[in-house]
Amino acid sequence: MSSINRPLAGPVLAFDLDEQIAALRAEEPYRRSGRAGRTLAKSGRFRLTLTVMSKDSDIGMHHADSPMTLQVLHGSLRFRAGGQEYTLDSGQVLFFGPGEAHDIRAGEDSALLITISAVGDDYRPEETANA
Repeated sequence: MSSINRPLAGPVLAFDLDEQIAALRAEEPYRRSGRAGRTLAKSGRFRLTLTVMSKDSDIGMHHADSPMTLQVLHGSLRFRAGGQEYTLDSGQVLFFGPGEAHDIRAGEDSALLITISAVGDDYRPEETANA
């Protein structure tokens, strides 16, 4: 059973991102590995995840099955996809489609929002109707 005791879906959800970022940076995973994340909203195939990363921490290469965006809230990130490297600074957003392998490294202490429109996940239309 999940230990999440907050709503992940509903007609309206509001978040104080600065408060969420501070809470993530105070958690053990962040202190141990230099990164931590929290799903803020989840509805059907949609996911909104807040992630914090300390300077020089990284999220290694993996394959994305779904389109997604990375929006830098604070700091800067280097991101590789399709053989190209991108630098994203605060206030910038990057979209990439499914199939792109990516590697994210924080150039400084950073916070980002990851938005995913999941494909091939645990989506069940009957759950959406009841959410």
